[in-house]
Amino acid sequence: MLRRLQQATGITCNPHVFRRTFACLLRKAGVDVMTIKELGRWESLEMVQRYTRSFNFQDSMKFYKGVSDFLDKNERAQ
Repeated sequence: MLRRLQQATGITCNPHVFRRTFACLLRKAGVDVMTIKELGRWESLEMVQRYTRSFNFQDSMKFYKGVSDFLDKNERAQ
């Protein structure tokens, strides 16, 4: 499934990317890093901080647009 999504969108899709995006989206929504650490079951707070610090809004928009276009195309095909 992830390979198909990657081929259709041109965006890297793997468990690591989803996990990192999960952390970043929660952080952008105002969730504190300790809660994100617990939800994602990270072992260290430093890793959560590293993930959420290195991901910016433009990165999020690239992912959103690619996945959104893919989902829209699939909905129209049904």
